[in-house]
Amino acid sequence: MAEGLFKRQGRLSAARGPLCKSLLLMLVLASLPVSAEIYHYIDERGRKVFVNRQSQIPIQFRDQVETRAEPGALNSHQELSPRDRQLNRLRSEIDSSLASLDEAIAELETPVRIIDNGVILPVRAVYGGRRADTQMLLDTGASGTVFHREALSGLNGSTYRAGKAKVASGDIIDVHAINLDRIEIGPFKIKSARAMVIDHIGRSRHDGLLGMDFLRQVQYKVDFQRKVIIWEPERYEELKAKRETLKAQQAMGANELIQSLTPKDQPVD
Repeated sequence: MAEGLFKRQGRLSAARGPLCKSLLLMLVLASLPVSAEIYHYIDERGRKVFVNRQSQIPIQFRDQVETRAEPGALNSHQELSPRDRQLNRLRSEIDSSLASLDEAIAELETPVRIIDNGVILPVRAVYGGRRADTQMLLDTGASGTVFHREALSGLNGSTYRAGKAKVASGDIIDVHAINLDRIEIGPFKIKSARAMVIDHIGRSRHDGLLGMDFLRQVQYKVDFQRKVIIWEPERYEELKAKRETLKAQQAMGANELIQSLTPKDQPVD
């Protein structure tokens, strides 16, 4: 299997954008007193900048300041204050970031089957526009990834002799190889992947072995209780912690939310 060709699927990387935007908004709002009015403008770099006094807005950007009421933004026949409008936007950002986090967390989890302490996970092989969805046994004792030929029969892929191997029974068998367009495992895509193919005899609970040619390049942890494999455990725990923080803030009232975002050495008016 080719090394150094890993690509995480787009949604996982893209999920960080809304989160960073939300956290930036939180930090800005955190510096404001509870009773402050909040203004914002778009600077020359396209960033949304928040200030608590109109005089802090550079002259060239003051024509951007919103002066009319937003449609539907009435409460007891009065306009919402700038503070309340910004709080509403903040809550919307929190909701959006939570959705992105949930998606990113889900992509770092792959359901597995546990059979006799063996871990079997889904692996997709792609060749010439066709795909084969297989169930592979995670095997840290295998140097390379090996598919049973029958599992790839739908690909009509071309194989070539790659040598011989000794199996558990002691028999010597022929080993072939196939150059796949891509192998997909969890959030990873391995392009131009070379894998071994054998003619398996007898019944099997899996379609081959997922070996160290892939496993040595990734960090993972098997959660046997939940029956999932977790990719990039450190990143996974970081996302889970951020999610818990945002969930707590989502449930807060306005003043509590602002207090939670205000630095402890800064008093809240």
